[in-house]
Amino acid sequence: MAEAPPPPLLSAAAIWRVADLLRGGMEPAEYGPVILVFTMLRRLELSRARPARWLDAVARAPDPLACLDRLTGRLPAAVRDIIFQLEVMPLARRLARTGLLGTLAAHFTALDLSPARHGTEAMARLFEELVHHFADPRRTGAHFTPPEVTDLMVDLVFAPDGPGAQHNLYDPAAGTGALLGRAADRLQQRGITVDLFGQEISPRACALCRADMLLRGRAPGQIACGDTLAHDGHAGRRFARMLSNPPFGLDWRHIRAAIQAEHAQGHAGRFAPGLPRVADGSMLFMLHLVAHMRSPRAGGARIGVVTHGAALTGGGADSGESAIRRYLVEHDLIDAIIALPTDMFVNTGIATYIWILDNNRPTAHRGMVRLVDATGLWHRALSGAGEKRREMTPRHIDAVLRACTLDTAMDMLLRDGAEGAPVSWQVLAHDVPTPDGAADMRRTPFSCLLPGREFLYRSLTVTRPGRDGAPVRTAFRVGMEHDPQAWFSQMIRPYDPDARLDTTRTATGCAISFARYFRHPVPPRPLHDIEADLRRSMAQLVALMPGGEPPEDP
Repeated sequence: MAEAPPPPLLSAAAIWRVADLLRGGMEPAEYGPVILVFTMLRRLELSRARPARWLDAVARAPDPLACLDRLTGRLPAAVRDIIFQLEVMPLARRLARTGLLGTLAAHFTALDLSPARHGTEAMARLFEELVHHFADPRRTGAHFTPPEVTDLMVDLVFAPDGPGAQHNLYDPAAGTGALLGRAADRLQQRGITVDLFGQEISPRACALCRADMLLRGRAPGQIACGDTLAHDGHAGRRFARMLSNPPFGLDWRHIRAAIQAEHAQGHAGRFAPGLPRVADGSMLFMLHLVAHMRSPRAGGARIGVVTHGAALTGGGADSGESAIRRYLVEHDLIDAIIALPTDMFVNTGIATYIWILDNNRPTAHRGMVRLVDATGLWHRALSGAGEKRREMTPRHIDAVLRACTLDTAMDMLLRDGAEGAPVSWQVLAHDVPTPDGAADMRRTPFSCLLPGREFLYRSLTVTRPGRDGAPVRTAFRVGMEHDPQAWFSQMIRPYDPDARLDTTRTATGCAISFARYFRHPVPPRPLHDIEADLRRSMAQLVALMPGGEPPEDP
């Protein structure tokens, strides 16, 4: 008889069984840190060459606190640093005062969290689930990277690499290390070796990330702790490959002085191209990554970074967001941008995008940007968490990777099912006719290759006298192919002789609009359905009037 699969590492019932032990002795807000700490301690003691029995000794000791203090003092320095960051002893003192320390140690001693039973990826997911259960990511903008998004980024960023390649891989918003760890595992399967580096602002998440590195046999000290934007923990180091899912909508007003001071340094700092609005600093992470790119002379660098939609189109021509996009375009750093399906991320349903940046592209690709609309490549998540309702399959990932490597525009044929989920689909070249038997499938653009300068535009300001004498200004967005004065003479002057072109306010902006290139027209409703709705609405209006009669079903 086959051995029964191990029970889930984490469930609501399992969490609250631990919480039941803590109830009355600690505040509910402290349950999460305690569970995280003891989960990590149990994992660490079972991961040694000769598994230790630290928690069992604590559970049996007459003085559990003194016993734990002695045991932690004997641990290697790297482990002691992690335990210090996890604030183990302050939490242990709180538990000891309420008589709960020995009981909790005994509870975790009974849990089998050994590597033989649960691999490193399973533990990484456990830590992320614990963090998400006890902390609301909506407040921080932090969102766990779905495994398939990590896989897609890894395949895109490491597309030029074959077996035997070796690189340093960096994540400036490392969290608990799940993205780095999964990337390393996937690359190992391809025969690619990476040394992992990162930085994380949350001390607890950083400690968990360092612990994960330690359990993988890697150097935990290569994960810096602190605010990446204010204090770069890897200043001066350059990386060949980088992956990141930085917080969405990050408010950076608390470090505004430091960011503005570095911006004032020009190209001696990381933020010379521009500063986004203080309510959303996600594009600062993009500039940080660009500043860490290995030079083309040394082989160049590739970056995969997840953003929300505001990074593509947010802000006017004179905004910091536009200036950053313009810098990326004019320095030919954007290789591809992929629009992901919505509802892929836990705790957010907003539109998300993967940017692939490269400072050493093949000559044939220079000056061009590839856009891929993968919003239709998804299926319903079988068991979601939070708001994650959709997921991508390996076949979806392969289709995106193929679109990013072919020098031709691609279309997609879709047959929609319930709730819009495609029940069948295929990708084909844009110039290939629709195959026989697929005439009932919806054909939409899937990928296109465009000159980067096509995303640039001029913002032209037209003024005319107002009623009270003050000038009324109207801004127009005009393509770079138009001469400003010629455009004004043709489009405005004939219809408004009093208007003037204010050349002092002319600015060059940059916006990357997927809607411009990937329109999804909705077929018109049948005429008889529209007529039936009109008759029904008119009958309801008549019934509401004095003397009206109740409407009849048409």
